[in-house]
Amino acid sequence: MAVEPYRPRDLLECRDVFERWQAQKRTEAPGSYADFLVEDSRSAHEVAWSHAAELHLAGSVVRSQGKICGYTFGYWLDRKTWCVLLEVADRTMPGAAQYLFRESCRQALSTGAQFINTMDDSGLAGLRKSKDAYHPVARIQSFICSESGRA
Repeated sequence: MAVEPYRPRDLLECRDVFERWQAQKRTEAPGSYADFLVEDSRSAHEVAWSHAAELHLAGSVVRSQGKICGYTFGYWLDRKTWCVLLEVADRTMPGAAQYLFRESCRQALSTGAQFINTMDDSGLAGLRKSKDAYHPVARIQSFICSESGRA
């Protein structure tokens, strides 16, 4: 496996990886909240693939035997915090997601990051367990703001 910077020409292969990943997730728990979140995230992935440079997102792809099997996008929250925004890897390739995450973190650390923000777990136990496996140094509570509907 090898990690390379994302390039706009990778868009179609990344879309294919996303669609495979989505299908793999759907077979685990069809019609679930997690399934809804995956479908809901499609537009965010499309924006990242198409407008990464404009949005100051840095992307990476992981290749195995010349084919993209995963990708990630992130951004600098501040001078010392790198945020992992999106990460997808083919679930039939054990270790691909972990390899991609490790290499992305190494890249961020080599360019000055002191912290890696992996965002929240969206209330999903499996995602929480996965993030906990990296032994976070801190957790910051997140909030959702919405209009109350009152005048």
